[in-house]
Amino acid sequence: MKEEVITAKKKESEEPEAPQFTVKDKRFWATEEKGGEAPVEEKLPTYVEQLQKQAEESEKKLKEYIAAYKQKMAENDEFRKRLEINYQKRAEQINADFLLNLIPVVDNLERAISSAEKVKDFDSLLQGIKMTQTLFLNQLKNSGVEKIEACGKTFNPENEEAVEVIEVNEKDKDNIVIEELESGYKIKDKLIRPTKVRVGKYSDKSSAAGTTV
Repeated sequence: MKEEVITAKKKESEEPEAPQFTVKDKRFWATEEKGGEAPVEEKLPTYVEQLQKQAEESEKKLKEYIAAYKQKMAENDEFRKRLEINYQKRAEQINADFLLNLIPVVDNLERAISSAEKVKDFDSLLQGIKMTQTLFLNQLKNSGVEKIEACGKTFNPENEEAVEVIEVNEKDKDNIVIEELESGYKIKDKLIRPTKVRVGKYSDKSSAAGTTV
């Protein structure tokens, strides 16, 4: 009997002890503490974070573009104002230079009139007027204005206005400007005023007289 008890105790001493371990539950709803629940950190899905980040970047770029656009528009307005001011000043200077060039013409005309009144010489007056006319035309040419020379040339309706058509007996004068009634002028290639002219039209009177109806 004693041997059986000793044998049983020996077997009990030889059996391995069960391992000791602790299980920790990491589920957020299982981590309750006294006095309330543990704070839960909200975590967005990865693709939602990417979309949110892209939206923020797009909004930032849009604001930068709007700011750059407003600045560019302001610069353009300022540049346009400076351009208008410079253009106005240039136009005023051109007008002043043109009028300044005409003053010597008026001076020569006054001298011619004064000389003619003193000496009562028509030839001197005529010569002074012609000299003044030449000076005036030269000043116009220097300013880019040229007189249209039409007399003796083929009629050109782009630069000339036919006021009257005259019958001519010479065939080579057909459609030729016979006389200038009013001078025309151009500035570079732009017509300022057309030349008013008389144009010849050939008429064979001898052949017409020999024709019977």
